[in-house]
Amino acid sequence: MHRHVKRGVKILMIEGGSSLEMAIPPNIAVIVAAVKAANFEIEMFSLNDYNRGDLTGDDIRVNTLQVPPAVSEEAFIKGKSSDMVSDFQTMVISYKPDIIGFSSFEPTYELGLKLLRSINDKDIFTIVGGVYATLCPEKIIIEDAVDAVCIGEGEDALVELCRSIETGKINYSIPNLWFKVDSEIVKNCGRTLVNLDEIHFQDWSPWKVPPRASKAMAGKIRITALVELSRGCPYNCTYCVNEFLNDTFKGNYRERSAGRFVDEVRMLQRRYDIKFVYFVDETLLTTSKRRFEELIEKYSVLQIPFWCQSRIESLTYEKVKLLKEIGLQAINIGIECGNEKFRKKILHRRSSNSGLIQGVQEAKRAGVRVGANVIIGLPGESRNEIFETIELIREAQPTSTMVHLFQPYEKTPMREESIKMGLIKDDFICGDYRFEPLGTGQVSSRELIGIQRVFNLYVDHPKNRWDEISEAESDDSKFAKLAREYQLKHYGRSSF
Repeated sequence: MHRHVKRGVKILMIEGGSSLEMAIPPNIAVIVAAVKAANFEIEMFSLNDYNRGDLTGDDIRVNTLQVPPAVSEEAFIKGKSSDMVSDFQTMVISYKPDIIGFSSFEPTYELGLKLLRSINDKDIFTIVGGVYATLCPEKIIIEDAVDAVCIGEGEDALVELCRSIETGKINYSIPNLWFKVDSEIVKNCGRTLVNLDEIHFQDWSPWKVPPRASKAMAGKIRITALVELSRGCPYNCTYCVNEFLNDTFKGNYRERSAGRFVDEVRMLQRRYDIKFVYFVDETLLTTSKRRFEELIEKYSVLQIPFWCQSRIESLTYEKVKLLKEIGLQAINIGIECGNEKFRKKILHRRSSNSGLIQGVQEAKRAGVRVGANVIIGLPGESRNEIFETIELIREAQPTSTMVHLFQPYEKTPMREESIKMGLIKDDFICGDYRFEPLGTGQVSSRELIGIQRVFNLYVDHPKNRWDEISEAESDDSKFAKLAREYQLKHYGRSSF
């Protein structure tokens, strides 16, 4: 593809998030910073801005008793009711981008592709990146609406593409990018993974703040920053894409210095007046003693409360206590499944039930809220096995429990198992883990929805009320009565 020399290349980025999803994605905000540092323009078209259904992910979590209802919704995004495709076409006409990029993840991939297909101007270069593009480049590059795919990290690759287009002649040898050139596909090699201490600090300028960065934690809405202290995960759980990423990108798990992390948080505080921080690390405490001590020392000067997640293997009372002293308000721990044999053999989660219980109780003893993450609807899982998870949560007694519905994500062993069992076809595209279940082969998707909404009622109530709760799985009026009782007891207010 040849072009005239183009000064001031402009990018329109499609942010492929869930409906009305709050908080600004750090991966895209870093790309914005890199593009602008190279003196190119970038604007955002966000799928998040549209109310694409009756309920959002946040609504589902409130309605299934996983989180308290927010005190006020004034800071939340007001969903657009206009036609998304028409709005996108209007923005393309008015902004006149040279490049349209789509940051894809599986549940919204087809929606983003629909937008790309709606563009008639073939002089606009289109590129798809993000996790779904990294997992399925062969599938995406053959689409007529797609000119290139980015595999892996995209900050440097996108800047190189801009410089190439600026010269009027596209460079088809940019590492990390696959190109479609006439009838051929050019598959370039990968580039060295970025040093996290050298990445740009996030730039939020394409988003309106507030409301976009406003996020609820324990029912309180604050301007919140999602910030990376590490990237990737050293573990290989079979329901997660990290096993594939760790095999594909050697050294995929990387750590950032505490000093650089704190400098970015300080910048976000100064520029956007953030009041809360989400450590986006998959497992915060999986690090060296020296680096942990450095984090404690450097973060303590900020006095900004934060949330993190970690694994039981690296959690101790002493570590959580130190984190609490510098601002930790809540920590989430992956429990996933209550059947110890299934969890170890099938999910590759090695902790014992006794270890999980002890870890939750040690974190609570340190004085922070403890959230437990569980998954229901795993391939082959029975109703009895789901109740083993409920029993484990009852014994561990975390402050809250997040009940996720299994999704067979691309390039995971559990997806292969789902296909093998006949639960999905090869071309299945996953939905939202918060409210779109599959059947397990033994438990239907409808039954999983019912169990999800009463899961915390089973955890909270004595067993002499379990028959009543069982009826509420499918009876809306009975569920509303029990849900109101639960919310008033735990939160002092109710959304029912």
